[in-house]
Amino acid sequence: MKILIAAGGTGGHIWPALSFRDWIQRKGISAETLFLSGSRELEEELYASAGVAPVVLPIAGSPLWGPPGTRISRSIGLARSLKVVLQVIRDFSPDICLLFGGYVSVAAMAASRLRGLPLLLHEQNARAGRVTSLAARIGIPVCSGWEICEPLPAGRYLPVGIPVRRLRRLAPREAWERLGYGLDLPPGPRILVLGGSMGSDPMAGLFRELSGEEPFRDYNFFVVGSSVDPVRVADNLLFLPRVWEIDLLYSIADVVISRAGASTLAELVAFGLPSVIIPWRAAADDHQASNARVFAQKGFGTVWEYGGDTHEKLSFMIDYELKKARLGQASPFPGMQTSEASEKIWVLLQQIAEGRGRN
Repeated sequence: MKILIAAGGTGGHIWPALSFRDWIQRKGISAETLFLSGSRELEEELYASAGVAPVVLPIAGSPLWGPPGTRISRSIGLARSLKVVLQVIRDFSPDICLLFGGYVSVAAMAASRLRGLPLLLHEQNARAGRVTSLAARIGIPVCSGWEICEPLPAGRYLPVGIPVRRLRRLAPREAWERLGYGLDLPPGPRILVLGGSMGSDPMAGLFRELSGEEPFRDYNFFVVGSSVDPVRVADNLLFLPRVWEIDLLYSIADVVISRAGASTLAELVAFGLPSVIIPWRAAADDHQASNARVFAQKGFGTVWEYGGDTHEKLSFMIDYELKKARLGQASPFPGMQTSEASEKIWVLLQQIAEGRGRN
């Protein structure tokens, strides 16, 4: 089977797609994949880190967002991307197109419909994005990362989980040495702060402030993605560069404080890390709030609202998650492992491809 995979924008869309490809290769399945990506520098870096060379479309964001000039240029990019994907379909001759949401999926979805190519869309978030909602309206099969996919009605999507990349659990000191920072590993409790694949200046600013406050002085914070090189900002605060081998960072952490990107949440569950989630409320359609709510309802972690909850409450949540870890209550959840989600997606792809034309 030949599978055309559209995945771009952020790591939240790209990592599940790459994890699915990795599962296919490890299983020895006879399938050929070709990726479609946007032209952001982040996308190029992420694919390069995985040794994958995607077809890069001439678009770097959704034409629905940004100032008027940006939206016009992105609309032109979308039209050009449609032509590129049509040519890719002619040259690659895929059996099916697998969409992982985001703006890159729009051109792939349109071109596939024009060519009569079967489609399957995987929605990572607990709230369907605009591309997913459109796909559902026009009859494209949708599978979801969580048990809910608001506002789609039950029965309009099939929960399968989120493919998660293979994560190694190393001893903290070994993981720290592999990161190669040339610094001594600070003692615990070690709190890893993740702002998402695109980084988060507000998160960096928050922990600059918190690290000096009394309830937080006994923690050592590692804020990822806020600097090009490791920088010791305070005695208990390190800013670290973005790292694609995320399992090295997970291995040094006692607790993770993270945004609520669906793919990151799935990794935290799969790795069994106690977590405090701070949803980014400016995310499209506020999907991170939906992700965080489902995450907390399942008992995977706690949720702290930036600008709404007190610093004392955050300190309490960190202590609570540390106690869970000591009691062994934070452990890997097998339902979030990459093999289960990837296998379910593979079965769906086969079923849809065999029934060519149903969508």
